[in-house]
Amino acid sequence: MSSSSRPPLEAASAAADEPRPRIGQRRERQRREARRVILDATEALMIEKNGSGFSIRSLAERSGYSAPTVYHYFGDKDGLIDALLEERVARLADQLEGIAPTGEPQDDLRAMLMAYFEFSTDHQTFTRLMWTLSRKGESRMPEAMARIQSCIESAMERFGDSGDLGPFDTNSAGQILWALAYGLVSLRMTQPDFNLEDSLAERALDALFLGMAEMENTSQ
Repeated sequence: MSSSSRPPLEAASAAADEPRPRIGQRRERQRREARRVILDATEALMIEKNGSGFSIRSLAERSGYSAPTVYHYFGDKDGLIDALLEERVARLADQLEGIAPTGEPQDDLRAMLMAYFEFSTDHQTFTRLMWTLSRKGESRMPEAMARIQSCIESAMERFGDSGDLGPFDTNSAGQILWALAYGLVSLRMTQPDFNLEDSLAERALDALFLGMAEMENTSQ
């Protein structure tokens, strides 16, 4: 190669200084995308199979990632399901933390309970797994679950300070509201023909809030 065909030193130096995608950042993006696709495919298969009765091979076919890639990221099927639970719980926690206080504690609490209702019914496999673990006394996502609990407790404390709890203390009112939310989710999941719309769930919550306030009035 002649000297005239070589780029000048200045041009070579400038080319070397041009920004390039960092390999580490690119690999991290690829890792996050692979995990997202695999977890979404896992949830889809669990819905189809009504549980964890699917093979890693079928997951590989569904996700487009090889079985060795699945094992690389998640270890085994238990690790895969744990990761799915952790990701979904963290996503719900993000949603609840994103609900900014409005100055109306009842509206804030209603928004959180409706977010739980909608998320749980949109991710029914996740919800069933969570209920199963709860009955067994297991908690595999302590950090994310603590975030959710903190959001609900803060909303309940503000609701209690508003004086709208009626004759109930914060703990009792929280149990009543949770029982209603749990029942609404269970009804939609187990009775799809019932056609429980979000608006009906909201009206059920409003009726409960109104009932609490009315009990306070009648007890005075």
